[in-house]
Amino acid sequence: MAGIYVLCVLASGVFFIAGLRMEGEDRVAFLVNSVIFAAIGLPLAILCALPFFLPRKPWVWIYDLVIICIGLTSCCTMVASIPLLIYWLKPDVKAWFERS
Repeated sequence: MAGIYVLCVLASGVFFIAGLRMEGEDRVAFLVNSVIFAAIGLPLAILCALPFFLPRKPWVWIYDLVIICIGLTSCCTMVASIPLLIYWLKPDVKAWFERS
């Protein structure tokens, strides 16, 4: 999911450059879309990439579970999120995060 959000941030740059080259209402629409893509994509990319750098603590297991559940809200990521959620709820994973 972090990769998808990074692609959204990159797309915002493409929209911004395309918007600068246009005239009229299309220009405004492209510039607004670029701001929206960057404003949503960048924080979500950081939030989804953060678990790779967090320690093995019980609260990180919950944080990761929330990120997986956010992935369940999209048809694009649901295919990967369902097996990941099944794996995430196993006792071995909970033990890895020191969660009883």
